[in-house]
Order: sequence, then structure tokens, then C-alpha cells
Amino acid sequence: MKKIVIYFCITFFYISMGLAQEVLLPLSGNPLMDKKKKTHHNSKSTIEAIKLPFIDDFSNYTLYPDSNLWADNYVFVNSQFTINPPTIGVATFDALNHNGIIYPNALISQFPSDTLTSKPIRLDSVFTPALKAIKLSDSLYFSFYFQPGGGRGAAWERIGDAPEAEDSLVLEFYCPVCQADTQWNRIWSTKGMPLDTIFKIDSNYFKYVIIPINDTAKYYKNGFRFRFRNYSSLGNNIIPSWSGNCDQWNIDYVYLGISRTINDTVRKDLTFIEKASSFLKNYQAMPASQFIASEINDTISNKLSNLDGIAHASSYKYEIRNQFGSVVANYDGGFFNIDSYWTNGYQQYNFHARPPVVYNFPLAIGTKSWYEIRHLFKEGISQDFRPQNDTNIFIQKFDDYYAYDDGTAENGYGLTPAGSKLAYQFNLNKTDTLVAVEMYFNSILNNSNLKYFYLCVWNDNGSGKPGDTIYRSSPILPIENTENNKFQKYILNRNLIVNGKIYVGMIQTTDDNLNIGFDRNTSSESHIFYNSSGSWNQSFLKGSLMIRPVFGVEYLGINEMQKENFTFEIFPNPLKYDNLQINLQSNLNLQNKDYSIQIFDILGNKVYQSAFENQIELNNLSNGVYFIRVSNLSDGNQQTKKLIITR
Repeated sequence: MKKIVIYFCITFFYISMGLAQEVLLPLSGNPLMDKKKKTHHNSKSTIEAIKLPFIDDFSNYTLYPDSNLWADNYVFVNSQFTINPPTIGVATFDALNHNGIIYPNALISQFPSDTLTSKPIRLDSVFTPALKAIKLSDSLYFSFYFQPGGGRGAAWERIGDAPEAEDSLVLEFYCPVCQADTQWNRIWSTKGMPLDTIFKIDSNYFKYVIIPINDTAKYYKNGFRFRFRNYSSLGNNIIPSWSGNCDQWNIDYVYLGISRTINDTVRKDLTFIEKASSFLKNYQAMPASQFIASEINDTISNKLSNLDGIAHASSYKYEIRNQFGSVVANYDGGFFNIDSYWTNGYQQYNFHARPPVVYNFPLAIGTKSWYEIRHLFKEGISQDFRPQNDTNIFIQKFDDYYAYDDGTAENGYGLTPAGSKLAYQFNLNKTDTLVAVEMYFNSILNNSNLKYFYLCVWNDNGSGKPGDTIYRSSPILPIENTENNKFQKYILNRNLIVNGKIYVGMIQTTDDNLNIGFDRNTSSESHIFYNSSGSWNQSFLKGSLMIRPVFGVEYLGINEMQKENFTFEIFPNPLKYDNLQINLQSNLNLQNKDYSIQIFDILGNKVYQSAFENQIELNNLSNGVYFIRVSNLSDGNQQTKKLIITR
């Protein structure tokens, strides 16, 4: 069960570090899904039944399944939660619903989770090269690849969570002419397992399944459908901030068609396997003000595959367009034979697999910009089976922030106990002004991770570890996700002139896991340091924190009220009686109703909330330290003050 997995991880850190702990957990929500749901239902889709062949390798990944092929949107279509798929992009099944949050019916024991259902299919006829009824002799087969989540290797390197033996993945076929209670029939299923179970058999990361469809009376009909379903089980976790998503399965290359055989296992398909990489050596994005030519990689890496059983001539090239759409550079790797993946693995030809970077991104000093890098890899003579997986795009950004992460969290990161420090190393090329820090906190059930922290900046101690504290904020609450998967900007209350190596991070006030977004598809663990026992340690958890320092001059010389649009004062403080006075000063033409008041105790629990009033009664609050927050409802800006009650 998940409880065993989580406490095994905690025990490991206790043994190795005493009380010092890094906590890494599966997500308890998928903010990408929650954001995308607002537009997905409005997409156009086909009305008539789909004609054979039915093929989807999820390479046009847009978070949700293609609405022209699929009737629901519970699964997560992505390239982040998988290892070495047959083609770039998979459909991931887990314990999250289409809104990206854990299913309300989630249980410790097995419960139904995601479903991926095809739209109706014309399994009665084929239409090319000529219209004819499908017969048993047409050799109709259904195939797909599957992979249990959780990855391989050391626990601190794995992506996602492996399904347990009591979990399962199921395939069902729909009979249009059967009675209602017998229309969906289980055709295939597998119990949960770690990926190692599959890999040990034939050293492949995905298991191939091919099924003949021989029941002509039930399935050779107009309106045939199929669906995948998974069954999950949550751990019995008594600490809310440590609860997370679980039991992932990845599906790829679903193919239903005629004229196939049980040995139909290869395709004339040349494909990308992983998303395109940054052209920068260390970052996914960096400030335009800090960019110098030595930040550019000499080469990049592509993972390219030939899914056929024989070699094919392949071509590879990329082009770079600026933000205005003009081509500013291109590279042509020419033609080269690529061997079959099944016998020789991925492409090794350097001019395709490790092409040089041919552009130095000349920027006007401090000018923000972005570039689209479009990679093309395909069969060199004729079109292959799936041209959809022949294109791979990366957006290279030069903005006002550093980013080690790719913008997508596969896990959540936290520290324990209270007082633990987290520092993220960045190496500046020139003196600059640090004005803010962007952070992404994963959503947790019931917002149990919204606990106070101190935003901090350290200099270097001369040996590549954090030194003196050069900035420490007043207590800050993580901003609750309202636009999901969006970094929130925490503005420093003074501009900070910095140079060389700096460390941006936080100090916790509680034992809770604040669940900072953690990207497992990039590796910057050598720049992550934590201190839970008096000394700084380098992280060994593979990945990147979703913390981004922001530089510039837009806040230089601007006072706090101008920066935040308003400020407020409270009195008396300490409060010895019941009534607290609040004096709001704003440079906006807003009314009191445009603001709200929230009060939190020292543990971050909300104990009071109301619309803004100049006087509030707090006779229900006991003596202690509290934090009062006033929020501008129109733009989300917030101010927080400490309140002490001593009656």
C-alpha cells in the first residue's frame, strides 16, 4: 500500500540523515488538467462513427485525448510521466479525475479511476480502397502498448508511482446489439506491477498487447467501441500534506485495423521519443540581462527511433524562428540510415542524434525575446506510418527569470521538521537586481500545505554552499492556486543587488510538506541544498525545483504601496480588547467591498474571514500570534501583517 511506500522513504532519510529529511511525493492534483478543461469541451469533434483504421499514438499531445477519436477526457496526455515510450506522447491513467484532482470516491482499497473510451467505430465496413463489409477473413486485430508507472532505477530518480498488485488496468469492448447489462465486456486485464517486471523479460520499457477480434456477431457492427479503465488504491496517510496521486499506467500506440496478424508488431514509423531540449547548457530559460554566448550548448540531444524491422533512410533538420515568425537559422543533418530500434536501439548518428547548435541567439542588451525551435525527423524517401510524430517543438525563452525546470511538476517537494531551510543555487554572469521570486506550490487536498514560510536569499560561503543570509522576508503564506499551474510571484520588499553565486529559497515554520513543484525531467539536484540539522547538504533527488528568481529594474525606487497598490495598518497591536481597527490606504479608486480580510494562526490555519471593514470584532480568538491578510479582489494583490493578541 502507499503508506508503506511513503514511510519507507521517510525511514530511509532518518537512517541516512538523522532528523534531516527531504520529502518527495506524487502529485495530489494535476494543475495542467484543471486549466485545460476550460477549453477542451469546446473543441470541435466528429459526429459520425470513425472509419477504420483507428490509430492514436498520442503524439499530438495537448493534455487531453484527441476529441475526434475519444469520447471522454479523464486521462492525461503528456510526454513527462513516461520512460522511453514507442513514440513521443502517452495517455497516463492515475487516481486523478478530468479536473486534475483526486477522485471523490477514492478509497484505501481498490476503486475505479480513469477511463479512456473511443468514439463509435464503423466495425461493420471498410471504405477504402472500396466499400465492403468486414468479414472474419479480413483478419481484424486490436493492439496497444502499456507501461506501469514509477519508472526504474533508484527511488529518488523515478517518475510517478507504480501500481500495486491489487490495482489493475482493464480493456473492454462494447457490443452495440447486446442487452444493456452485457454491452461492455472485459477482454483483457493486468494486475499492478513495477516496471522492472516488464523490463526483465525482454529489456523493453513497454509491453505489447495484440488481440484478434473474432466475434463477428457481437462486435462487427456500426457503433462498436472500446475503453481502457484503471483501478487504484490510496494509501492510509494520516498526514494530509503528504497525500498524493498514485498508481499510474501509460498507454501508447492504440491501433485497430484489418489485414493484420498476431505477429504484426512493427511499423514503418520513424519517430521522436522525448520532448525537445533547451539550447542552453544549464537552464530551460534565463534572463535576457544575464545571457552571454557561453551559456549556449555546443550540441543538443535527440532520442530518435525506427519502429520498423528493417533500416530506413532518415532525414533530420531544425529551424529557429524568432518571436515575429521569421526564420533566423536552420540546420540540416542530411540523410542517414537508421537501424531498427528492436535490434539496434535508438539512432546513434551524431548529425541526427546530437546535432550542433548553429545559432548564438544575439540579443539586444536586456531585450526580452523568445524563439521557436522546430525539429523535423522523418523517413527520407516516402511518408511513414505516422507523420504526426515527426515534429518536435521547443520554445527558448530569454525573459527576466532563471528556470532549471520545464514548467511541469511530476512530483511535490518538501522538508521537515520546522525550521528546515531550502536553498537553490543560481550563478549570475553580471551584477543584477533581484526583485522577486516565482514559486509553484502543488495543490494539496483541503489546501493543507498553505503554511507560513520565510522567503530567503543567501550568498555563497566560498565553497559552493549557502553562506550568509542577505534577505529574509516576513512570514508568507503560499498563494492558493486559482489559475493552476501558474507560478506565483513573491515580490521582495526591497530591491536586492546581487552578483556571482546566490541561493534563493525558504525557511519552513512547520513540519508540513509545502509541496513545491518538482520537475523530474530535468536534472539540477547539484544546485539544490537543504539544511534540517545545522549543516547544508546537497540534494540527491533527481529533478528541478519550480523556483525561479526574477531580475530587473521595474520595481527599483518604487515604494511598497505603489508596488502592491495598497497598504494597511492595524491598531492596537498587541490587541488587548475585542475590536481591531484597520486603516486601509490605496492608490486605486476602489471601495471597501473590493477587499477581503483573512486571519491565520501561527500554523497557517484560517481562523477568520470577512469582507473588508475598518473595524472587526475578534472576541473568539485566544491569546497568541496571528497573521492578518488584506487582499485586493480585483487583481489578487495581498498584504500581510503580524497581529498579537494578549488579553
